[in-house]
Amino acid sequence: MNIQQFQYVLAVAQIKHFEKAAEKCFVTQSTLSTMIGRMEDELGIKIFNRKTKPVSITQEGEKVINQLQIILREIDSLQYITQELKGEMVGEIKISIIPTVSPYLCPMFLTEFVETFPKVQVVVQEMTTSEIQRALHQRTVDIGIAALPILDEDLTELALYEEPFVIYDCKAKKQKVDAIDVSEIDFSRLWLLQEGHCLRHQVEQICNLSQNRPNDLHNLEFKAGSLDSLIRFTKAQNGVTLLPYFATLNLPKKEQQCLLKIGGPIPARSVGLLVHKHFVKHQILKKLQEIIKRSITPLQTVKAESHHLIGPV
Repeated sequence: MNIQQFQYVLAVAQIKHFEKAAEKCFVTQSTLSTMIGRMEDELGIKIFNRKTKPVSITQEGEKVINQLQIILREIDSLQYITQELKGEMVGEIKISIIPTVSPYLCPMFLTEFVETFPKVQVVVQEMTTSEIQRALHQRTVDIGIAALPILDEDLTELALYEEPFVIYDCKAKKQKVDAIDVSEIDFSRLWLLQEGHCLRHQVEQICNLSQNRPNDLHNLEFKAGSLDSLIRFTKAQNGVTLLPYFATLNLPKKEQQCLLKIGGPIPARSVGLLVHKHFVKHQILKKLQEIIKRSITPLQTVKAESHHLIGPV
């Protein structure tokens, strides 16, 4: 058996089609099928059921494929370690970021990060916290950027910054104040992101701190999937919501007037990096942390000591 055969098996397992898997591996279907057949003969089991359409994986094949994924990940790790020892940074790094951080954070660090590692292909994708957690476990993503703490014993957390929450209230211009207490929020006009976003859970926790709950006075349910949609809908409904501070920096001047600070201990979230405990690309991780911290520090206006951290779960 060899690495090439492992790659052929995983390609078929992913695509469920021999011809298309062969195209992906840049070999003929005959070559791919023969190599997989030889591996099956050597193992003494059938990995695929070729009689089904699409091709299906046998019960024994599932276990083999899971182990092949582990083996190839470890081979990738070994290759990276040797590259780092020789001072050669090449290959691919996959970064997943939660949608409530990505739109404003990515423009701050990506250009410098990519230029620092010109031979590394950087792939960035938005995912929810649970999706990032699952992808890190499966090792299909290298680095996650999300709200902390996750408290997962298989993942390592590295803090980046703390970000306070602010109130976005369409009636703020009439209040003529810069800050209000959480208990003063009009919860009957409160709009949130849809379930699945850690930011929604954090805002619900902030509401709980004031012993209030959003009143269920709406006969309209709007499931916002992004901060931009949430802001637009809140504005259209003359409502109120809570936003992470950095997401408000590029709002139009007119909408900046809708922002109110939260008095007292300021609710905030901690944003950081997540990697699997067996992650080996330490040089890239260290540089990423350094670049993001340097990019975000000038924008922090409130000392962390005055923050009341709200967890994502």
